[in-house]
Amino acid sequence: MKFFLFIWFWWAGTFVEEPERLTKVRHEFYVSVTDFHVDLEKGKITGVVKAFPDDWERAMNALLQEKVTRYVQLDSKDRAYLHGIYLEQHIKLNLDGEALKVEYFGTSRGPDEIYLLFTADYGEKDLAELSGNWSIKHTLLADVYPSQENIVVFHYNGSKKTNSCRESNDYRLNFNF
Repeated sequence: MKFFLFIWFWWAGTFVEEPERLTKVRHEFYVSVTDFHVDLEKGKITGVVKAFPDDWERAMNALLQEKVTRYVQLDSKDRAYLHGIYLEQHIKLNLDGEALKVEYFGTSRGPDEIYLLFTADYGEKDLAELSGNWSIKHTLLADVYPSQENIVVFHYNGSKKTNSCRESNDYRLNFNF
């Protein structure tokens, strides 16, 4: 009889999930994709971050941890404010050592993703002045997910280069044009 009880408890125990698996987020890889476009017509860098909504919501809740309100309870104006602060803190863009101010533009949602739109003004520079060393520090979501990888696609004068910011490169990368 003890043998059957042992087998039954062992079998039933295989259905019990580990506590870390009971959370809403059930994956071990965290990835975003960010496109930077040197837009000569607009005279700005235009950009978009594509992230997964559950990852983004968890990051926003981490910012609100001292408040009673949860991210899903915020109205669109408060969400936009939170998005802007977070994005501008976590994406830094430089051209030959000169910092370009990243400014949040808006948010759009797809069926399985969230898009954060932003711009950065590069002034009155022409195409020749925009060639050089572009340095990016992209820590978006890395404060919440240590394994976060931010894939960056940089579009410049009809060409594009891709690389990724992750823990191994201190979430920094350079593109030279």
